[in-house]
Amino acid sequence: MSVTNAVSGIIIVGGMLTMGGGLLPNSTSTFLAAVSVAIASMNIFGGFLVTQRMLNMFKRPTDPKEYNYLLAVPGAAGIAGYYAAL
Repeated sequence: MSVTNAVSGIIIVGGMLTMGGGLLPNSTSTFLAAVSVAIASMNIFGGFLVTQRMLNMFKRPTDPKEYNYLLAVPGAAGIAGYYAAL
């Protein structure tokens, strides 16, 4: 899964560079870049989801509770800060 996520990460970086920072795509190349970023993002999310399910197979009932959903807070803050700066 890590190789798939690494390749998708490279695709996302390239797509974001091709998009050029505009809010909406204004040409065919920026539209295709936005589509590639969306598809690669779904691939990365699916990879993390599958990895989490595999790790859950080895959990014991006595293990401490995990708070993985709190990892979305810095990401949401970064995205909100980006759009506030626009």
